[in-house]
Formats: sequence, structure tokens, C-alpha cells
Amino acid sequence: MTMTVREVIDRYYDCVNRGDWTGWLELFSDDVVGDEQLAGHFAGIDVLRGAVGGLTSGYSRFNMLPQRVLVDGDAAVVVWRCIAANSHSVPIAYPNDAARLVIGANYFQVQNGKIVYMRTIHDSLPFQPFITQSAS
Repeated sequence: MTMTVREVIDRYYDCVNRGDWTGWLELFSDDVVGDEQLAGHFAGIDVLRGAVGGLTSGYSRFNMLPQRVLVDGDAAVVVWRCIAANSHSVPIAYPNDAARLVIGANYFQVQNGKIVYMRTIHDSLPFQPFITQSAS
């Protein structure tokens, strides 16, 4: 049975938050296309398969907590809060305001129970510890 758009979205965040990258990959169509804030434009499931290694080695903690979910037909928007730390356990946070929430949004297009397009939008500044993998 094909999952609804809401079921796909709920499973997406469940898989991310549990670190179930195999389950996460199963949510995408083979010809998925997307635009990711840090990684740029991508096309094809193999790019996401390759990204899993960077996620697992680049973060010691990675949680995306949905704050708002809007589903409209075959599209969905999720506003999320990120609680994460790089591989050295340095928090993903604003450098001069660690208490400031790290928020962003994902836009999804889903067809036949698979994500065919995804866009991630957020401020890149809090993610500098991930980009540089600094220990401080």
C-alpha cells in the first residue's frame, strides 16, 4: 500500500531522528532531485546514498524536530528545529548566541509514496562546526 504524503513526511523525520538511514533512503524515488542549503543541487538517489556517510561521520548527534507540518496535495512544508553536534561533539548553534534556536524548513513533493523533490532552507551560520569539523 502506498503511503500518504503525511505518512512519508512523518517517516522521514522518524528515520532521521533515529539515524535509520536505510529507511530514510527508501522514502526517495530513484530519480529524486533536490536543493540542499549546504550541499547545493543534487539529482538521483545515488547522491543521497553517498551523503549518508557524511551524515554519519560528520555528526555525533543529529535531530530535526518538526515544529509545523503543512500538507497540500502532493506537497508538504515542514518547519523544523535542529539539535545537533559535529563529530567532535561541538553543538550546531549560533556562535554568539548558543540559546538561539536553529530552525529551518523543508519543502517536499511526493508522488506515489516517494519523495521526488526536496529543498532544505536554513541559515548556514550555525552549521559551521559541521562544515569545518572544528573541535571548538
